[in-house]
Amino acid sequence: MVVGGCFFCQNLNVKLHIVTLVLDGMPFLPMQLATFNRMDTSLVDWHWHIVEGAASNTGSTRWCQPQIPRFSRDGSNALLHTWLNHPRISIRSRMMWEGGKDEMFNAALGDVFEPGVLLQVDVDELWTPEQLETLAGFFNAYPEIVCARFFCRYFVGPNLIVTSADTYGNKSGEWLRAWRFTPGMKLRSHEPPVLDGALSPCASREQTKECNLVFDHWSYVFEHQVAYKEEFYGYRDAVKHWKRLRDFGKFPAKLGDFLPWVNDEAVVDRAFK
Repeated sequence: MVVGGCFFCQNLNVKLHIVTLVLDGMPFLPMQLATFNRMDTSLVDWHWHIVEGAASNTGSTRWCQPQIPRFSRDGSNALLHTWLNHPRISIRSRMMWEGGKDEMFNAALGDVFEPGVLLQVDVDELWTPEQLETLAGFFNAYPEIVCARFFCRYFVGPNLIVTSADTYGNKSGEWLRAWRFTPGMKLRSHEPPVLDGALSPCASREQTKECNLVFDHWSYVFEHQVAYKEEFYGYRDAVKHWKRLRDFGKFPAKLGDFLPWVNDEAVVDRAFK
């Protein structure tokens, strides 16, 4: 298993397959592409697989609310059309994915024809180019590792972050985001992520943190994100509760006192004082 600290990666030439599911992905999509474009392609030969559209509440997300078939309506669909000829981007769009998010992810995997590192990057998740290069080097340096979990900085407001350990936003077992991938592998479940043939040994969050592999998760930064969670996950009055948290003036505070679907002792504080 992994021991020790970080390392510098040279002459890797590792293939990195990035998969993102999206419905209304602004302003994140341009931010993510800017990050990927800054990677050193002599180290990481990356390709981004984007799957757009509404997901039916079936499979691993059958507990969610039914969705109306549609493309993105925030400018994401138009933006993706301008990327159709990008040599490092593959795009699949459909108004409704009847098989839910499981089908969407597997549609992306059907376009992956080379072995490498598979990375799930949700549309509200942000990494740095250096982190992605290190991630590729991590899998290269430890060939026995088949998957990896990560800590994240979990944002619940424009300047609010969960600071408690093993609570909402960073519960034990989260976030499984990377796998050693061989073409033909399929995702059994999107929530939680389960990739057939890539179960263990899995690098722990503590091991990846040693290499500074902690990503930013902008889950509740913008009001439109919260409105979508209210619609898709069924969080009643989510926007109203979130606004009360956003406008609150005394931190740290217990997150569950503001967001009723948070049922643990998560603590929220300002990200930047």
